[in-house]
Parts: sequence; C-alpha cells; structure tokens
Amino acid sequence: MTDSTSERPEATPTPTPTQVTHIPTQPGTPLPPQPPTAPPYGYPAPTAGGGTRKGGLIAIGVVIGLLLAGGGFGAWWAVNDGDDGGYPTGHVEVSDGKLVTDDDLYGEECDDTDAFSYNDCDSTSTDTTYQFDYEITNKGDGFANYSVVVNAFDEDGDYIGQTYIGATHLAAGKTEAEEGTFNEYDSFEDGHDVSDIESVEVAYVERRPLAN
Repeated sequence: MTDSTSERPEATPTPTPTQVTHIPTQPGTPLPPQPPTAPPYGYPAPTAGGGTRKGGLIAIGVVIGLLLAGGGFGAWWAVNDGDDGGYPTGHVEVSDGKLVTDDDLYGEECDDTDAFSYNDCDSTSTDTTYQFDYEITNKGDGFANYSVVVNAFDEDGDYIGQTYIGATHLAAGKTEAEEGTFNEYDSFEDGHDVSDIESVEVAYVERRPLAN
C-alpha cells in the first residue's frame, strides 16, 4: 500500500525587490550618470557666462527708464524747465547796487504831501537799505512764475545774506524789470549788517510753467 500523499516540491519564495543603495564597482570603473537636479522655484540656474545676471541688469535699466518717463524726477524738471533747452538761471540778471539812507531817499526836494500829520521829511531815522536792479525774462514757452534767490557778499567775497525776488504770470518773451532791496532787518551772517554788502549774485531760480 502506497502513501496517498504525493511528495510535492516546496515553493521557492519570490525575492522582494530592494533599493540598491550601493553599486559595487571595480577600481577604474566610472559611476553611472546621475539624473539632473531641477533648479529651485523654476528659475534657470545661472550659467558660466553670467546670462542670469545680465538679465537682472536689463530689468534694472527698464525700471529706471520707467521712473524717468513717469516723472520720477519731477522736482528736477520743476527747477530745470526745458522749454528753452537751458537752465533758468539765465532768465534772471541782477546788477550790483548801492547803499541808500533816508537822506538819499528824500533829499533836498522832499515834499510830504500825504494826508497824515507826520512829516516824512522830518524823519531822523537812520534806516539803510541796499538797492539793486534786476530783470527777469521769460525765455521759455507760455506763461510762467519765477522765484529767485539773490545772495549778498562782502568785500572779501564771503556770503553774508540773501533776499528773494520774483515775477508772476510773465508771458513768453516778456521782461519784468524791478528793484530789489536788502534792509537792516534782514538776517546776516557772523555779525554783518546791510552796510557790509559789496555785491549781489543770482543763487537760485525756479521757473513754474503755467497752463494759461
């Protein structure tokens, strides 16, 4: 009598694939190529030739151009109005003046004819002013307002004070001629007074174009 249970070969287990963490190599055998690493955030990696840096410089140039076109430096153009293609200091001329006292103002022909009882000709005031002539010419296009700073200098050429002159609604090509003054109530540098003024010069001109 034979055994009913047949002898069966034992099943061979299927090997589980494992991650290869080390590839044995022989000396002198090159390693297999590694997959390329993706650049972070999707931006291209900088090249040896500096392509990415060049692109950044171009972007900066574009931003500066937009600022200029959009009036980012509007204050500069307000001072340096380009209507005449030049700096507006050339629109103003001043002449060296002279000290004037009350005696020079009234003189021997003084005739007080106003309605007030006080006689100006009897004034004993010692007020002294420095008077100078100036001309403002609108060399640009259209109407404009002018604000001007005039500096005063002593006999050594040192700055001692300043005053302001101007013109309003001056038409293109027109000139306004007036008289400017420094008086003893103005502020002066280092203990100087109005009698120390020897010369005057234009220090700053602002031209404001007007629409009408």
